[in-house]
Amino acid sequence: MVLGFLKTEIHMSKSSFFVVAIFFFSFYEVYYILLADLLEQIVPFGLDVSVVQGVLYFFTAVVLLFGSFLIKKFNKLKIIYFCSVITSLLMGLLLGNFFEGFRLLILIGLVLFVSLGMLTTLGVFGNLTFPEERGRMGGLIGFVVFVLFFVVNYSLSLDYFSSVLLGLFLNALPLVGLFFKSFRFRLVSTRKEPANYFERRVFALYFIPWIAFSLINVTLAGNTSAIILEQISDSLHFSLLSVQVVGVIFGVLFGGFVADLLGRRFSLVFSLTFFGFCTALVGLFSNDLVFLVVYGASGLSWGILFVLYIFVVWGDLSNQNNGIQIYSIGLITYFLSLGVGIFIDVSLPIFQSALLSVMIIFLLNMPIIFAPELLPSYVFDKVKMKMHMGTVKKLQKKDQG
Repeated sequence: MVLGFLKTEIHMSKSSFFVVAIFFFSFYEVYYILLADLLEQIVPFGLDVSVVQGVLYFFTAVVLLFGSFLIKKFNKLKIIYFCSVITSLLMGLLLGNFFEGFRLLILIGLVLFVSLGMLTTLGVFGNLTFPEERGRMGGLIGFVVFVLFFVVNYSLSLDYFSSVLLGLFLNALPLVGLFFKSFRFRLVSTRKEPANYFERRVFALYFIPWIAFSLINVTLAGNTSAIILEQISDSLHFSLLSVQVVGVIFGVLFGGFVADLLGRRFSLVFSLTFFGFCTALVGLFSNDLVFLVVYGASGLSWGILFVLYIFVVWGDLSNQNNGIQIYSIGLITYFLSLGVGIFIDVSLPIFQSALLSVMIIFLLNMPIIFAPELLPSYVFDKVKMKMHMGTVKKLQKKDQG
């Protein structure tokens, strides 16, 4: 039944899946290279790198906010290719010494166009998927993106010019889509008008957990992680990171699958509750096994919430008129929280930090409980019917045997 469900109700073509995965990975990975690898080597002497990084996160949020109103006026595919070409040219300027004094400005330009490319890709994804497949397709794309992301960033040790060359290659990668002549777009009509009160209420109920979790993840959870890292060896640190990476990769895949099978609300409540339970453990017990469980759980929960709040929920809440604006909210919240995490330093004992996190996390289940399910009811009816038919076939085979 599970294997059958993976293949049913899939409308997105393989070529579309491949192209969208390439689009998102290239923009997401280049953004990481810019702020994690190149920024430190580009920032002029005297400027605090972390402060500049935080400002760029806020700048990204502003770009996404205003860009969301601009993107919808143009062809999305042309915007992606335009961003790919412009970022390739800008990245090429970083190779030479002639523009050395302007490298920070060039990097800001790269952040601008990479952010627009990332947002436009989500708009394309929303147009190419139906609600009944959006979770699985988002989970599979997230799986591909994060596997490639962790392989590239954990296996390669790059200097400045190697990072620029890698970024140049990744910036040009979206142009692969030009080779797919059958790559077509189709808008999926939604069930409500954009100015509907019900939609605004649902939007608020689903938005509150995402912004609250994002802030907790970079403040209280970051404080707990910092305390843990002070108590452990380097070898255990590596093990914790490895478990967390596996948790993220499995989380995006698992979260997308469950979101299509059991609904958006179940996936969100499960991820938040699981994260809260494991956070409570680290506040009560401090040993290596608990640390491994907590890091794995945090990776799993973050992976589930990432695929739901970047790919799925906003696509369910949007329509043909406001898709880009709605999708921008997920990314804006993500980058705003990263900026807040840099400028706000939480320093609490591990028990208090964990306790406060648990209290807030469990409260975040309340909006989701009161929110209506976003997955259409006909999807649940089809799942129940397939389960029933599967049971009937098993009974028939048993009787024949």
